[in-house]
Amino acid sequence: MLRVTVLERGRIVRSDSEVDSVELGTPSRRVLPQRLYDRLYRSEGAREDRGEAAVFRWRRNHGLVGPWVGVMQIPGLQLEILPKTDERAAQDSDQEVRDIRSNLMEMLLRGGLGAVRARGVADLALKRGNLHDQLVEAFLERTLFELRRGLDRSYATEEDNLPTLRGKLVLSRHVALNAAQKARFYCRHDVLTEATQISVRLKQACRMLAGRALPATVQVKCQQVLTLLDDVPDLPFRNREPAPVFTRQNERFADIFGFACMLLEGQAPDARSGEVETFSLLFDMEQVFERYIAAFLASEFMHRFADASLFPQAKGQRHNLYVDGQEKVLRMAPDLVFVHETAGAEEGKKTLIIDTKWKRLSEEEGGRPSRPDLYQLYAYLHRYDCQRAHLLYPKAAGVETRDLNARGRNDSNAGIVGVRFVDLNRKLWTSEGKTALADELAAIVREGLDLVAATSMDAPV
Repeated sequence: MLRVTVLERGRIVRSDSEVDSVELGTPSRRVLPQRLYDRLYRSEGAREDRGEAAVFRWRRNHGLVGPWVGVMQIPGLQLEILPKTDERAAQDSDQEVRDIRSNLMEMLLRGGLGAVRARGVADLALKRGNLHDQLVEAFLERTLFELRRGLDRSYATEEDNLPTLRGKLVLSRHVALNAAQKARFYCRHDVLTEATQISVRLKQACRMLAGRALPATVQVKCQQVLTLLDDVPDLPFRNREPAPVFTRQNERFADIFGFACMLLEGQAPDARSGEVETFSLLFDMEQVFERYIAAFLASEFMHRFADASLFPQAKGQRHNLYVDGQEKVLRMAPDLVFVHETAGAEEGKKTLIIDTKWKRLSEEEGGRPSRPDLYQLYAYLHRYDCQRAHLLYPKAAGVETRDLNARGRNDSNAGIVGVRFVDLNRKLWTSEGKTALADELAAIVREGLDLVAATSMDAPV
């Protein structure tokens, strides 16, 4: 099987030669043999027929990778898609590709899109292997950890003809079955079982992974999980089943349950046992970027702002833009809402909204945000009654920060929309990378909340 890496927004080109031994090019411009290119093109068409989002934009004899990262596998080809974080860097050397992969692992794991305990993020980001194997290993390690703490259990109602009375007697069935058997009781009773929806889904995912070509160390962990789940029944996977209700007793399984669903839903519906497996494990970079920044701010950043609170996805701070009679319309959920409130301060409460955007602002277009983004931020300024809202982009070459003054009624000042950037072309999993990113974000937040910089880097504001 051919395993290649391509960068997001890169190009996949169909070879002119009919032979398989072609020069594969670089991650920015990957050349594929004709039969593999055509197979990838057909599999992408099948994805769209199933109603799934397109990963490529196809042109004549080449395809452009969209804002997706992850792994796709078809017979004969495993394609790893990594994010492109810096337009200036070549990003084609082996070391640069490894650094990008480690950064992506850091972003996925910290943002909760890969199932792993928080304290294991740095170690996993440094592991060798492609993205798929690293994510699967993280999932199996977390699953082993949770199962060794105890399997998920719940009560299930059963009915049976028992030698002793247990639970509630089902009189109609009891009379029908036991008219001549005075020593039997047909009962309905509750039993504590490990055959829960969570355990069944974990076993389904591990059964599927056991059939994949994974490194020996990863396969060992997969078998260890299956051993712990040996008493859980083997049931077929059915897509779009309702998710279980997570409570304080089972919420520790929520992340790995979600990742198991992602693995199972990424299976091609026509995959057959014994054949080369077709699957996808893909992530939308817009969501990856948003969740990573929110999680990073919560864990590495907010201790610097003693009087500020952060509300990811505006939880607890959501407003509606319209009301239609009694019905609320267009509920707003900004990515990040900061509220700074100091007791006794004359200026009272200050609010800053930051909306993350995984886009590249074009230098040719003056580095100005798109109209929909500007309309969105204008609505936030008005509805949240804040003086500043920022659009946060990955840093791009030749594009500078800027402030756009929003105009209100009679051409009055309605607030400022700032265009700000964070540099993701650094080793995000290292302490140096984390500190540099935290400093960059701290400057953006202080400016947005109109706060005086602290005298010490870690001093609360």
